[in-house]
Amino acid sequence: MSNFITNYTIFLLLIFSLESCSQNSKNTSLIYLADNYKEFPYSIYEPNKEFKLKKELREISGLTYIKDHILLCINDEKGIIYQYNWKKEKITRKIKFGKSGDYEGIELVDSLVYVLRSDGTIFKVNPINENNISAKKQKTFLNEGNNTEGLGYDPMDNSLLIACKGLPGKINVYKGQRAIYKYYLKNNYLSEAPFLLIDQEQIRNILGFNSYLDFSVKLLETIVPAEGDLTFQPSAVAINPVTGNLYVLGSVGKLLLVIHPDGTILSVVKLKRKIFRQPEGICFTPNGTMFISNEGKGGKATILEFKYNNMKKTEN
Repeated sequence: MSNFITNYTIFLLLIFSLESCSQNSKNTSLIYLADNYKEFPYSIYEPNKEFKLKKELREISGLTYIKDHILLCINDEKGIIYQYNWKKEKITRKIKFGKSGDYEGIELVDSLVYVLRSDGTIFKVNPINENNISAKKQKTFLNEGNNTEGLGYDPMDNSLLIACKGLPGKINVYKGQRAIYKYYLKNNYLSEAPFLLIDQEQIRNILGFNSYLDFSVKLLETIVPAEGDLTFQPSAVAINPVTGNLYVLGSVGKLLLVIHPDGTILSVVKLKRKIFRQPEGICFTPNGTMFISNEGKGGKATILEFKYNNMKKTEN
């Protein structure tokens, strides 16, 4: 018990040092743009709208766009898909597809809905527009240690993007990285190697972490290996249909990354805790409107709407 208390105390102290030091990093800007990236196309600190959710979606962990004014949402505790009408600001339908579990991501592809569980299992729900709902379960080699949280869709090769919050692969493989895998829908095949690796050290360099903060991160990973590197842990991923760039959201680290399909980090955006209490989901409409969901975490869960600033800003 004493070892647990000691480790937990160190853990809290390091978390405090991470937050306090990040406020004093050499890069004082909240939005970092790469040299070849013109401007971040969203007013990220001024949402166009905020939708406060009822208790049923307090643990909202993912969302996807389905059609005009309609989003599909998932709760990380129940095997239920919630249809949310943001114009009416209410849940208009519930679709039960499985038992209770740690469901983290949801994505619509044509008329099928795919739901990701944190142990790497994918559920294919068909059809959502009828009363007779069926769900097929597909296991992958990813597991609880990988802690799969983000699910997106890449129309270029008809694949699902799976972002790992935890281990990027097997133990001691891709150390210091965060991984995104591809699951090809044509043959139900998960790529053996990550489609994309996000380098934690690169993010720290971009954000201007000083040597003390960099040391604190590495020390924390040694003391509490289950938590891993806290610089950035993906909780959601989506492709912006206007630009084709990947948007990777991290509740741990409070960051939003914009990544070119070739793996180049174009932008790192620091998310204000006041606006993004616990960001866990991201999706886009065809015209580039971005939605980010936040779990309740001591208050009401929210969905934030951000219009794409195509008149003033372009991505590439």
